[in-house]
Amino acid sequence: MPYATLRKSPSDGEGGQGGNPDGRGDPAPGPDADGAPEPAPDDHAGARAWRARMRALHLVQDLARTASERSPSRATRSGAEPPEDTPRPSCLADDHWVAKGQQYGRYAFPRSDLLTVIENAVAKHDGTWNVFDLTEELNGLGWRPNGSRTSARLLDALKDSSQTLPALLIVLVTALVAEWPAHLLVGAVVLLVVLALVLGALLGRAPLLLGRRREIRWFLGTTYLDQGPHADRGEGGPWHLLRLWPPGSVRQRLVAVADDISDSGLLREDGPPSDSLTPQGEAAQRRHLHLRMHALREDLRDAHNVWGLDLRGRKRPTPPVLLLPGADYENGGIELIKALSDIRSIRSELDPLLVVATVRGAHVDDLEHSHRLTTPEGGGGPVAGPMASLPEWYVTWNHERRVNQAPSIGVAHLPWVFRVPVDDGATAVPDLRTHRTELRAGRPRWTWLWSLPALVVVLAAGALGAAWEDRKRGDEFCDGDLRGINRDSRWEQVVSTEEERGRKPKREKECVGVATGSVTFAGENSRSVQGFIRDTNEEIAGDRHVTIVYAGPLGGDGDELVKGFQELRGAYAVQRAKVGKSVKLRILVASGGRDMYNQRAMAERVVELSRRDPTIVGVVGMGRNMTDSREVQDMFREASLAVVSGTNSGTKLAEDYPNFFGLAATDQWQSEQLQLVAEQLARRSAPGGGKKSGAARPERPRAVVLARAPASHDQYTRDQKKYATTMLDAAGYDVKVLPDYELPGGSANLDDQTADICGRGDVSRVVYFAGRSEDVGPLMEGLSSPDCEGEPIAILGGDDLSKAGFAQKETHVADNVTLYHPTLTALRPAAEHTDFYERLKGLPAEQRESLRVRPGTTFASPDLSNGQTALTHDATEVLYRAATAGGRPRGKAETWANLRLQKVGGLATGTIDFTAMPFHGTRDGYGITLMKIANPGKGTYDATVVCERMAGNTEPLTEKECDIGE
Repeated sequence: MPYATLRKSPSDGEGGQGGNPDGRGDPAPGPDADGAPEPAPDDHAGARAWRARMRALHLVQDLARTASERSPSRATRSGAEPPEDTPRPSCLADDHWVAKGQQYGRYAFPRSDLLTVIENAVAKHDGTWNVFDLTEELNGLGWRPNGSRTSARLLDALKDSSQTLPALLIVLVTALVAEWPAHLLVGAVVLLVVLALVLGALLGRAPLLLGRRREIRWFLGTTYLDQGPHADRGEGGPWHLLRLWPPGSVRQRLVAVADDISDSGLLREDGPPSDSLTPQGEAAQRRHLHLRMHALREDLRDAHNVWGLDLRGRKRPTPPVLLLPGADYENGGIELIKALSDIRSIRSELDPLLVVATVRGAHVDDLEHSHRLTTPEGGGGPVAGPMASLPEWYVTWNHERRVNQAPSIGVAHLPWVFRVPVDDGATAVPDLRTHRTELRAGRPRWTWLWSLPALVVVLAAGALGAAWEDRKRGDEFCDGDLRGINRDSRWEQVVSTEEERGRKPKREKECVGVATGSVTFAGENSRSVQGFIRDTNEEIAGDRHVTIVYAGPLGGDGDELVKGFQELRGAYAVQRAKVGKSVKLRILVASGGRDMYNQRAMAERVVELSRRDPTIVGVVGMGRNMTDSREVQDMFREASLAVVSGTNSGTKLAEDYPNFFGLAATDQWQSEQLQLVAEQLARRSAPGGGKKSGAARPERPRAVVLARAPASHDQYTRDQKKYATTMLDAAGYDVKVLPDYELPGGSANLDDQTADICGRGDVSRVVYFAGRSEDVGPLMEGLSSPDCEGEPIAILGGDDLSKAGFAQKETHVADNVTLYHPTLTALRPAAEHTDFYERLKGLPAEQRESLRVRPGTTFASPDLSNGQTALTHDATEVLYRAATAGGRPRGKAETWANLRLQKVGGLATGTIDFTAMPFHGTRDGYGITLMKIANPGKGTYDATVVCERMAGNTEPLTEKECDIGE
C-alpha cells in the first residue's frame, strides 16, 4: 500500500502532537516545519489562515512530486548548508509514496507538474507578468518541470507517445498507400521519429503536438476552469503550432490560474502580502489550493483508472494513504482535509486518496464550518438491515454525508470527513517500515497477464510468430511476406533429372505458377523478354484486350531455359504487332518448372487465375508431353480453356482432348514419315554373308529400338518407343526392343546396349533411338567402338534430336553413323509467304539485341532454325484471332469454339488449318522436315534436307521426294 506521512516538526511532542503540552493553541516559538518565519503574536486571523493554507499547499505540492524528482539531500536534512538550487525541504517524511513490493509502477502526476510549471513561471515574474510573456516562458520550459534542460526534454520526448505515435501512424499509413519498399519504410520511420524527438527536445519552443498531452487536454477540458459563456475564444499566436484541437480558451485559462496564484500569495515565503488578506485574496487562496488538490485528485484517479489501457486500476487494488499525525490548523493538515472535502463536493467525483489523520479533541472545532448543528449523541436508534453489523457512528456519517454536501445549509461537519473517536493512547503512529506487512495488499495475479513483462513476452512471441509466418509465406509463395501473398505462383520441389540419372536429388525449390505482381521467372534471357511483355501489358492496360497465358519450362538451366526464351520471343512478337489493333493482346507468363515436371501445379494456378480474370481466353505452349499431361488437359478442359501448343507432339492428347490444338506433328505421324526412310534402308540390306566369317544376313534386316528407362515423368520417350516398334515392323524389320538404358552418375550408360547392337556376329544396321538428345553422345561413342568394326549404322529418332545441335557440332556423330530425324517445321518454303521475320526486325532496337535478332535474320539463322520461336508465334497468332473474331474480345468458351473455324495463312510455318480437325483425332497438314546428318570426316558434318513439307500442305510425302540416296 503506497503511503505518505507528515514530517514531524522539531517541536512535536509524543504521539506526533505539535505545539503546547495541552495540545491547543499555537506551537511553541521556533521555526516552522517548512522554514517560514514564526508568526508574531499580533498577527490577525487572515495571516493565520494564509499560513495554514500555505502549509497545506506545500503538503499538496510535496505529495505530487514526480518519481523522477529526488527528496532533499542528506546534507540538507542533517543541517548542512544546502546548494542554492536545492528545493524547499519537504513537509513529508523521506519515504513518501513508497511501499515495499509496490503494486504497480510509480505514481505519475502530470497535471500537478503542469501547475508547478505555471507556479514557477508566475513566481519568476513576481506579479509583473502578462499572458504572452507567460506563454513564452512556458514554451521555453516545455510545459514540464526541468524543461530548460535539453537532456530532460529529450527524455520526455522519448517517453511521450503523443509525439512518436502520431508520427509513426503517419508513416505507416503513407507507406501502405504508396506501397513503399521495406528499406524506404524503415528509413522514413527512423527519420520521422528522430525529427519528432529533436523538435520535442528543442529549447525555446513548445514541444511538438503539445496539445495531445494528457495534462494539456485536462487543462483545456476541465469544467473547473470554465470562464463562463462570454469567455474570449481567441487565442494567442504562440498556440497555433502547439495543439490540434484545444476545447477552450488557452489564454483565459492561463490568465485565470495565474491571477489566482499571484493574488493568493501562497508561493511567498516571507509572509503574506497585504492584498492577500482581503476577502478577494482569501478567495484566491482557496481557488489556488482547490486547483492544486483537483490536479492531485485527477492524477490519482487516472493512476487508479480500472479501464486504462494498462489496467493500472486493477493492478492497484489498495488506495494511496496519507498519514497526518497531529494534524492541526497551524501545520496545514486541517486545511488540506478541508480542501480535499470541498473539491470532492464541488466536483461530485470520488478519488482513491485516503487521508488518515489524528486530531486532538481541542482541534476538532477547526474541522467544522462556522455554523454548527447539534450532532446527536447516539446513532439515531438501533441499526437494522444489511448495515446492522457496522458501528453506529459509521452508519450515522454515511447517512448524513449526502445531506452535508448540500450548499444551501451550513453543517457542523465536513461531508467527506469520517470521524472515528479513539482513546488518547491509540494516537501513536506506528513505524510503517517495520509493520509494512500489515498494510500490504496483494496485486491480483491475473493482472500479471496484462503487464510490461507479459507484454515483452507477447511481443517476443509475436515477433517470433511474425518471423515464422514471414518465412513460411516466403517458403510457400514466390511473392509472399507479412505484407501480403501473391497466390498465383508458389515454390515447388524440383523434380530433378538427377533423380532419373541415379544421383541423389538436391532439395531445391523452383517458382511455379503465373508471373503476376513482382514475380519474374529464372533465366537472364527470359527475364528480359518477361520485362518487355510486362511493359507492354502496362501500356495497354486501359484498352480493350484479351489475355493469353504462355506456359513453358522457365526453370532449371541449359536447354530448357533456351527453349523458354525462344518460345517467349515468338509470343512477344505477336503482342507487339497487335498494339495498334482495336483489341490488344495481353500475355501472362506461366512456368511449369524444370522440364515441365511441375506443370500440374502450374495448371492449377492458371485455372484459378482464369476464374478471377475473365479476359483470359486460352493457353499457348505446354510443349512437353509428360505422364500427367492428361490430368492437366482435364483441368483446362473443365475450365473451358483451349490449349494451342507449338511443340507438344503427344498423339493421345490430340485424339482425346477436343480443347487441345497442336501445331507440332504427333509422334505417330512423325514415325509414319520416317518409315519412308526405314523402308529404303531395309531394301539395302540384301541377303548374304556379312563381313564376319560365318555370318549371314537374315532375310529380314535386324533393327533395334533403344529408349531411356521409364523413371521420369516424360511421356515422349515412351510414345516414341511404342510407335517406332510398330513402324519398323511395318517397314520389314526384325525388331528387337533392347533393355532401357539407365543414367547412373548423371550420364547415359549404353555399354550393354551397344554390345548387343554390334555383337553376336551381326551389326544392327538400323537403330531407332527413342531417347533424349542429351544422351546421343554416349551412344555415338559406343557405336564407334571396335566392336562395330566400322559397319555403317543408320540411327532414326524423333524431333527431340533436332535440339542436339549437330550443325554446330555440339554433339559428336561417329564416322560410321548416319542419323535421320524430323524437325517440326519447314521454314524455308514458308519464308516467302510470311511477315514473321519483318515483325522481329521491327521491334525496338534496344529490344532486338536482348532478343538476339540481327538485321540479317532469316529462317537459317541459328537462333531460329529449330522452329521454337516460329511455332509459338504461330500458336499465339491463331489463338489471338480466335479470341478476337468479329473485331471484339471473346470469352474463353467462344474462343475454344472459334479455333475450329480458323485457317490462317502467311504464318512463320505456313498455314494453320483447324477447320477439318475432328473433335477426337489428329489433323493433316503438319509442317515437317526430314534431316540427314553424316560425318564425312572433313571436320564438319553434312546436314542435308531429305524432304520437307510446310504447314498447311496436306499432300503426303512420297519415297521419291524423300530419297536418301546412296
